Amino acid sequence: MHSITLEIPDVIMKSYGQNIGAVRDEMKRGLIVLEYLNGHLSIGECGEILKIGYRGFLELLWDRGIPIDTLNENELDLQISQLRNVTTNG
Repeated sequence: MHSITLEIPDVIMKSYGQNIGAVRDEMKRGLIVLEYLNGHLSIGECGEILKIGYRGFLELLWDRGIPIDTLNENELDLQISQLRNVTTNG
């Protein structure tokens, strides 16, 4: 993984209470979401990069009000499979 240096506006640092770790984490999540929305990463890849898993990334999108209607065929199959497991195991 690569590292970069960014200039963060004071207003953003203030909104995060000067917590650089929180800013870093939010910027990483934002970049990953953007790459997902641009079609460069799958839901699974995003979850893996953020270490929150497939479902965790779906929940992140849901929490931010981002529609998940861009599922590709493999992701849709995975969703159906997971729903079937919930209904048979629950």
